[in-house]
Amino acid sequence: MTSLLTDQDVGNRRLAIKYCPLLVLYPEIEDGSRRKDHHHQDYGSGNPPLDQDYHPRDIRLVFDQACLPGSKERVSREQLLDAMSENSVDYVDLIDKGGPKEVDKFWRVYAGIKDKDNSEYRRKAYARVVKGSGRFKDYISIQYWLAYFFDDWANVHEMDWEMVSVILKKLDSTEEPVACVFNAHIGAFRKAWKDVHKVDDEGNKSPDGLHPVAYVANGSHASYFSDYPSYFNVAAPYLKPVLRRLVRIAKIGKPFTDYIPCFEEGARYFPDVEVIPQPDELGRWSGDWRWLNFRGSWGSPVQMSLPEKIVAGIPVIRRLARFFQRPLRDAGPTGPNARIDSCWKDPFNWVNLECLDAPKTSDWIGEIGGASANEL
Repeated sequence: MTSLLTDQDVGNRRLAIKYCPLLVLYPEIEDGSRRKDHHHQDYGSGNPPLDQDYHPRDIRLVFDQACLPGSKERVSREQLLDAMSENSVDYVDLIDKGGPKEVDKFWRVYAGIKDKDNSEYRRKAYARVVKGSGRFKDYISIQYWLAYFFDDWANVHEMDWEMVSVILKKLDSTEEPVACVFNAHIGAFRKAWKDVHKVDDEGNKSPDGLHPVAYVANGSHASYFSDYPSYFNVAAPYLKPVLRRLVRIAKIGKPFTDYIPCFEEGARYFPDVEVIPQPDELGRWSGDWRWLNFRGSWGSPVQMSLPEKIVAGIPVIRRLARFFQRPLRDAGPTGPNARIDSCWKDPFNWVNLECLDAPKTSDWIGEIGGASANEL
């Protein structure tokens, strides 16, 4: 994606590359290979249900597989971008209309895209650099947004946006990393920089490295700080309360957890970094970046069956009925700047108020810097 770079853009790119996370993932599915079923009967027995996965790719891979609602065939990228930018549609269809009906179709399409690493579909992180103001004026937030083609977990949906964030403190002539925040499902959680696994520029483990290690969960693409043992349900603390209760109930049948690849055996990649430019004075993006104006869903909504329509006036019953139809089919997610939390519009207070694994106090600056709130 192209745009005219300012001095600020150049500086932001330097920071984004310097602290780019190393992603530890399950190997990517290859053309002609067969995948295990993520929803088989003995899921939860201690072995990961998938031995392959999707990797975060350039958003153009999604554009080239998408179409507009009601359209029988794909439109050009420009037509798709225009519709998304003007929000003339509430969602875009990726592969299936009415939500993902055949999970294997997504795997076949993705595996059949040739030369992803040598084309414009390379592994990509979209970096957003935000300078703090007020009591956060000495801090910088770098958000690395990752676009996955499909989510294949306890729920399935077209497209998947995840994020890793690094918080820096500005010094006289440089900066110091002080914290990380990783997205996991609907939640997010933070750690002080000293407690984060890190690597050097060559990808070797190093406590002095500047690249945080993000362990990406099997199928769900939730990012974690460690390669947890397979018997530990790392997903549970980071689910919305309603979904967490449903997962616990569902353990009567097929339990669901997040399986994390270990560092030594996982596929390890530094994604290419592309820095998101600043919007114009009206808060809008232009050119190839105008997808950031989109407020709708990156994937088809789920069409209700007749029984679901009958109970449409009773949302709790509808959700329970859908949950026990494995996999649970969801609508595609909204994009980075249309999320319901405040991570895009207020990234520093978001770390304070909405992230898990935090001490009781919300004064993360004081916690990390050893200062009390009164000293700030």
